[in-house]
Amino acid sequence: MISYRKSRRKAAESKPSRQKSGHFDCDESRCHNRLVTQVLSFCIAGIILSFSTQGFGQAWQALHNMSAANYNARFKEWTGQGYRPVQISGYSGRFAAIFEKSNNAPAWAAPHRIKAADYQKEFNKWVGQGYRPVCVTGYTEGNQLFYTAIFEKRSSIWEARNGLSATDYQKEIDTWTKKGYMATDVSTYTVGGEDQYAVIFEKNSKNVGWMARHGLSTADYQKEFTKLDSNGYYPVLVTANSGGRYAAIWQKGSVNYVARHGISGSSEYQDEFDRQINQGYRPVWVNGATMNGRDTYSAIWRQENAFKTADMTKIDSAINGFMATYNVPGLSFAITKGERLVLAKGYGFADRERRERVAPRHRFRIASVSKPITSAAVMTLIEQGKLKLSDKVFGKNAVLGITYGTQPYKKGVEQITIEHLLTHTAGGWAQDLGEAPMFRNPTMNHAELISATLNNIPLQKSPGEEYHYSNFGYCVLGRVIEQVSGEPYASYVQDTILKACGISGMEIGGDTLAQRKTDEVRYYGQNSENPYSMKVSRMDAHGGWISTPVDMCRFLVRVDQFKAKPDILNADSLAGMYAPCSVNAGYAKGWQVNRRPNYWHNGSLAGEQALAVRTAGGLTWSVFVNTRTRGSFGGDLDTLMWTVTNSITSYPSHDLF
Repeated sequence: MISYRKSRRKAAESKPSRQKSGHFDCDESRCHNRLVTQVLSFCIAGIILSFSTQGFGQAWQALHNMSAANYNARFKEWTGQGYRPVQISGYSGRFAAIFEKSNNAPAWAAPHRIKAADYQKEFNKWVGQGYRPVCVTGYTEGNQLFYTAIFEKRSSIWEARNGLSATDYQKEIDTWTKKGYMATDVSTYTVGGEDQYAVIFEKNSKNVGWMARHGLSTADYQKEFTKLDSNGYYPVLVTANSGGRYAAIWQKGSVNYVARHGISGSSEYQDEFDRQINQGYRPVWVNGATMNGRDTYSAIWRQENAFKTADMTKIDSAINGFMATYNVPGLSFAITKGERLVLAKGYGFADRERRERVAPRHRFRIASVSKPITSAAVMTLIEQGKLKLSDKVFGKNAVLGITYGTQPYKKGVEQITIEHLLTHTAGGWAQDLGEAPMFRNPTMNHAELISATLNNIPLQKSPGEEYHYSNFGYCVLGRVIEQVSGEPYASYVQDTILKACGISGMEIGGDTLAQRKTDEVRYYGQNSENPYSMKVSRMDAHGGWISTPVDMCRFLVRVDQFKAKPDILNADSLAGMYAPCSVNAGYAKGWQVNRRPNYWHNGSLAGEQALAVRTAGGLTWSVFVNTRTRGSFGGDLDTLMWTVTNSITSYPSHDLF
């Protein structure tokens, strides 16, 4: 897919098609023939895109790949909530559409799946009642031609045509252009292997500059797009037919937009849709077409409350430079401002071998960024009165009793408290002390590993004496959560913590490449590291979660002590969680901290690096990559995100959550 972005306009178009196209016409084109539509029946099948946002002044919804029956159900649901269709595309018995909610909308009708023989009658019915067509699509199911359309009750001077050959379409454009009209809608479709067109013209009372092209191959469409974009035109719509040919309309003006065409397949379109939504764009056009038995999509998104192009250029440059320096296959980040998700973006590949680009759905291992999640779970149990920071962990009458290991325990073990584990001050089982149990004995389960550690590795310091970062301590906290809650660790966190944050997509990752979860990226080791040789599932409470950056930000804004969105812990619990421990002012309970105060945690395993940050200035962000290397990689990833946020001179007001 080729894409272009410019300072005044955001432009993007193209994915080379495997098909060659025949007819090419570079003349200005707007044509139209009598349009008739409808039968109120709608349906949905397969993938459904459904989003709404208030950031653009009105709520909207979008969908694609819907069967007639399912589209009808969704149509009734959304229109019952005050939405109306503003654009509909039919293709091979399925539908794509955009709905909007507006208090000032005119009366409307949206018939679809109208047989060609019945369309004129339907058209005349609505026009006779004072309506006019604003959108019409021709498409075939099998060998039968159907139309779908939208009519609105508003006054304007217009003409409409349908069933036009390419030659007749050009004649209509020439005729109505000379009379001072402009084309506002066009659909191209094939009947019996021949291109046909439906078009709507309006009187061009404001002398809007516009261009139309039709019969374009993929390559020729890209050329026209590039040329017109450079001359100050932005695409209003683009439509394709089963023969692989495109027709489109452009208008003169300055608009922040992104456009894509020839997107192959529903899932690829979904990814592209999500990418644009997470950058603050909303869909204004979507067209589906079936070429050689495969669905393709063309779409346009606009951003009315935009980031500055210069800012985004700096961000892209910084990230691309970092990725090139460290041979990073894929990177994904998300940023919130004032607890609003304002930007999420991906770069590179989730899977190099499959050439699968990073999309918002892709989940990454987050390693030790799991610790803040575990800490929040422990603090929840404390808040509920089921646990205390001072509770002992091991020994008779302790939280875990004598379940693990053999008694008597080694010196100091029975003095370890919940707080010691949260603050890495238990006195041992830490890499900087030469003992890191979590990366040993991969065949052991949690219980076996904890017992073996208690039996064979003595504490080297007294509990509470010194700070020594311990993954094993958080593994034990996972078992504490299970003991107190009566649920498996992952289930408790999902049901109690993540669900409260609106997160449903986080889970514990698998160990091997074959055990990758749905939408999980592929990891790439450097310096002979093997990302698939670790017992990641056993790391659960200290490093086992996988997440998207957006979901991680959903968690961050619900434990950030800011007021726009309610936190899942009360003020006292949060204050306690972020209070620096007595022997290390830079670490609290599952969080790295400083005096600003900023709260954060990084995570690093073979094949991945992760970072989640909450700043005193009201920002949160998360950034994940699917590799790591030695040297300053982790520190430079942190610096990169400060560069990214410092490059933003103004933030949009939207909330993409």
